[in-house]
Amino acid sequence: MNEYTFSVHLCESLADMEATRDELTVIIEGLHNNITKKIGNVELERLIRIFIRNKEHKVVGGIVTNIFGQYVYIVYLWVEDSLRNRGYGTKLLNMAEKEAMNLGCKYAHTDTFSFEARPFYEKNGYQLFGMLDDYIGGHSKFFLRKTLIGT
Repeated sequence: MNEYTFSVHLCESLADMEATRDELTVIIEGLHNNITKKIGNVELERLIRIFIRNKEHKVVGGIVTNIFGQYVYIVYLWVEDSLRNRGYGTKLLNMAEKEAMNLGCKYAHTDTFSFEARPFYEKNGYQLFGMLDDYIGGHSKFFLRKTLIGT
């Protein structure tokens, strides 16, 4: 191990993340190569990003997903407080699921905290398949999934 060095990068800002973009690309390509040796050609880090913008073009909501194989993972879904309970989150979710199905996805999954969106996802057809108790501040983290085909 003496011939190798380790570098630690605590990414707390967009600039921090951008500074390690090339290194991240090496990791993703390495994972992709390892996975394709085992299961054939699949895409890593295929993202869908959908944004809601107001009249001033400010982002007031959005969804970010990551496609891997036949699964779409909902990484982030957020809408500004003033837009909640008005159907915007469901619209974002439905749009992302439709795009994912067009790209060959059959399933979706996500995670959320006990103080966040579990009821929202369940209302939209997601089912709980796992949880971690006392994940942060006494709250639980929930893992949910949905079959997209036939929905």
